[in-house]
Amino acid sequence: MLLKRLIFLLLIALIMPACSPDAASEVPQPAATAVSTPQPLPSATILPTVEPSPTAFTSPTATAVIPAGPPDLRYLQAAIEETLADFDGFSSYVVIDLASGERIARNEDVAIAGMSLIKVPILINVYRVLDLPLTAEESKLISETTAQSSNYAANLLLQIVAGKEDAYAGADIVSQTMRDMGVFNTFIAVPIDADPKPDRLNTVLTPANQRTDITTYADPFRQTTTGDLATLLNMIYDCAENDSGLLREDYGEAITAQECQDMLDKMKLNELAKLLENGLPEGVPFAHKVGWIDDTHGDGGIVFSPGGDYILVMALYSEDWLEWEESAPLFEQVSRQAYAHFNEPGIYDGIELPPTPTAAPQTPRPDLPHAVVTNTGGVGLTVRRTPGGGEVAIIPDGTILTLLPEEAVTANGFTWQLVRTPGGDEGWAATDYFTPWEANANN
Repeated sequence: MLLKRLIFLLLIALIMPACSPDAASEVPQPAATAVSTPQPLPSATILPTVEPSPTAFTSPTATAVIPAGPPDLRYLQAAIEETLADFDGFSSYVVIDLASGERIARNEDVAIAGMSLIKVPILINVYRVLDLPLTAEESKLISETTAQSSNYAANLLLQIVAGKEDAYAGADIVSQTMRDMGVFNTFIAVPIDADPKPDRLNTVLTPANQRTDITTYADPFRQTTTGDLATLLNMIYDCAENDSGLLREDYGEAITAQECQDMLDKMKLNELAKLLENGLPEGVPFAHKVGWIDDTHGDGGIVFSPGGDYILVMALYSEDWLEWEESAPLFEQVSRQAYAHFNEPGIYDGIELPPTPTAAPQTPRPDLPHAVVTNTGGVGLTVRRTPGGGEVAIIPDGTILTLLPEEAVTANGFTWQLVRTPGGDEGWAATDYFTPWEANANN
């Protein structure tokens, strides 16, 4: 009888902790399928690798426990650098933790082609001149510009910015507002898909495109940098989420928090081509803009993730041609690594904090003088393989050329100078049809 009583008391002692108030109020643990677990690392490797498979992530669950703050961003930077190490071309990225303001970056101040990324500063200016609620036609044009990346719609938005049927005037306003906001490497000198005009400058000299250590031979008509794009996205985020920041300070009620939120909502519709988006779990909001041309692919936006909001902007450039099959997996992998950094607790457990990576040395290019194409009567300047020889390219008036350090020669009644076009072509041009840049710097 005593033995049975002892067994009964022992059972009660074992059952009571499971029913206690402390046990019942514990925070639920993350579901096993909420995030993926990094694969074990070789002993010589200090960086986490997230395999780029479609099942690497599942949709975040309502009960997932997210840590109070993400780890040191240097972990993520080292992981991204490892991912891009074997890419045979130019790479640039920026990541900003929107909770702390901390950032990591590589080549953020190098000029890249504006592509459709230039539509972000166009959107800012559209919302600056319009008021909510938008008309059906205004909303349609903005959605076509963001969701379908319509160049035609973007040029109509430039007309709205100008207040008249002149997309070139709208482009000038967009470029000027970028300078006013301290974003000096972003401009649109010629509307998208439009022809340059002989009576205006068709490009802009910026700190980014005048670097002598590295170049992507960016589109001369429309340019930006990953750093500028990240800064603009940060401004939109501060305006929408906190009703603060440079947009609100500079433009007051011309751009309200509601308008900035509408801008982000329109950018979340962007599903035309997936680059960074492929690295995110299904259903995670991503307000972004994608752009691509033959040699350059770019994507940048704001990720609204359970573990914290962050900005991710990335661009890749390869001379002559960049294969989508080469670039897309890199965008996806970098995006996965960024999402894991903010949302996978313990991803770096047991891994030594790496030092800040240094950029690979670049081959310098000389700091050379420039000239503006002029006096062609709208025909354009013909750049030739040899003085008076075969055609390399025809450059419109207003284009800025780089003058190469080769002695001028005389042939066929003209003096010829070796030049480089904004697209990177080199050849000989008649000096009668260009003027040193310094003489036009204040025009």
